[in-house]
Amino acid sequence: MKKRKTNDGRATTDCAHNVHTSNNDDGGGFLSSWFGYFSGRRDDASAGPPNNENFIQQSLSKMDRMEQIMVRMEEKLSTVSSLESRCERLEKKCSSLETLLESTSRIDKTLKYHEMLIRNQNWKYPAHVFTTDQLVDADYDDDEADYINQTSAVLKRSTEALRRGDFPDQDIFEGGDKGIYLAVDNESDLLGDDAHRELAPHWKQFAAALKHFKPAFNVLPDDCETSISFLNTQLNWEMTELIKESLMNIPFKKFSLQYSYHFHGGMRTIAEMMGNNRYLQKLELHQILRMDENDIDRLCSAIHCHPSLVDVTFNACFNSFFGGGLGDYMLRSLISTDAVLKLERLSMPGNNLPNNHELGLLHNRSNVCTQLSDFLATNPRLKALDLNANQLDDSDALLIANALRNNSNLRHLYISENDRLGDDGIEALRHALCDESSLNSVSDSNHSCFIEADHMIIMQDNVVEDREINRAEKIYGLLSSRNETTSNVHDFGGIDVNLLPRVLEVVQKYAIASMDGDGDKYRVEALSIVYEVMRRWEKVAALYKLH
Repeated sequence: MKKRKTNDGRATTDCAHNVHTSNNDDGGGFLSSWFGYFSGRRDDASAGPPNNENFIQQSLSKMDRMEQIMVRMEEKLSTVSSLESRCERLEKKCSSLETLLESTSRIDKTLKYHEMLIRNQNWKYPAHVFTTDQLVDADYDDDEADYINQTSAVLKRSTEALRRGDFPDQDIFEGGDKGIYLAVDNESDLLGDDAHRELAPHWKQFAAALKHFKPAFNVLPDDCETSISFLNTQLNWEMTELIKESLMNIPFKKFSLQYSYHFHGGMRTIAEMMGNNRYLQKLELHQILRMDENDIDRLCSAIHCHPSLVDVTFNACFNSFFGGGLGDYMLRSLISTDAVLKLERLSMPGNNLPNNHELGLLHNRSNVCTQLSDFLATNPRLKALDLNANQLDDSDALLIANALRNNSNLRHLYISENDRLGDDGIEALRHALCDESSLNSVSDSNHSCFIEADHMIIMQDNVVEDREINRAEKIYGLLSSRNETTSNVHDFGGIDVNLLPRVLEVVQKYAIASMDGDGDKYRVEALSIVYEVMRRWEKVAALYKLH
């Protein structure tokens, strides 16, 4: 039956169709709303002619509500824009306040430094420095008299410089580095109680000046390398505690204790000092006697817990002459812990590692070297490892070589002066850096670690910082050496010929990359390798449909 138009433009029919929508269970939502709409339209149609005036009124009401919603949205957007502007202004004010605070802090530090100078302007060194002859006349032997005289003179010179606000002996520091370097040129056997009493007034003066010298550290630039070093010094327990208290809260970045064989208080003192200096980045201990396992535990705990320490050196602290035998224990304590070792450089030269040759503890050899290998294989953040002048042999080198295959962070490994290390160990290390059995094995070798040893052959690999350049040099080096005997194509047998463009691209890529390193290292040009592949690889002909 044909439809006709009513006055309001809607389609109607001459007779009503019986359309059932009341039983349509669509679960609500979008479809339900549309069914409801058409159902309402049908009811209106059955009820008679629509009321245009009501419809218009409803539409206007809806438009009013939409306008109100739009107005509220505009108000909210305006509020957001206003808040963004306020945030920008607050950020500028915060930045300005930070700058002002930094400036105020610098001014405050400078004022405290000048206050220190004013307090010390009339200060005079009160302790007397006796000559060597006077000390000999006081019944000291020649060595003790000489050591007391030199130590007291050094302490006086350093104390006077600190009281003036100067860092003593600055001629030994490079660039803008600053530090306190307390060095006694003359060594002596263990001092007696009388000698310590003779030096006590000078150590007290030095400790007092050092304790009040913190303002001089605070006015230095943040990037200035600051250090405190003691060389050939002997301290009894009382003076050690005095110096430790003076060092507390002074923001120096490096602490060095060298050849101080008779350093009472030992590692406990150093550990406590480390715990009170969050700025410390480097710790150096050279030939320190009388360390036991408790000292090592205490020191290793301080190293693991320190927030900024990245460089640690134990030089000849555990060799046989200095009563060591604990080098293995120190190394295991550093790397065998639940705490993450945050060090970037670890130096343990001259510590008889592993020390099993003299002790006959062959089971420990496997233990400490395996642990070191396992540690390196986890790819820790360690960038440099110094094992010079130890007792490493070929089996140790093999373990280290295996670890290097899984390590990309270690940049420098030092293994010179290990007399037990032979050709087999050197070859294992070289093989880890460049396995030339195939192009894939070369690519999978270690391209990060530079090994310094007594054998120059190891030093030829990984000489630049860029791992990709090192990789390129090795791959191109293998291609070059095989090109001389036209044997490159023999290794392409399993390669799909459709990859030929990629092969040629790789040859050119590695040629360019290798030229960025050491361009004179290779004896053939890239074109020679390309010519070899194109001429001798039998699969190439298929690309040109040559039969």
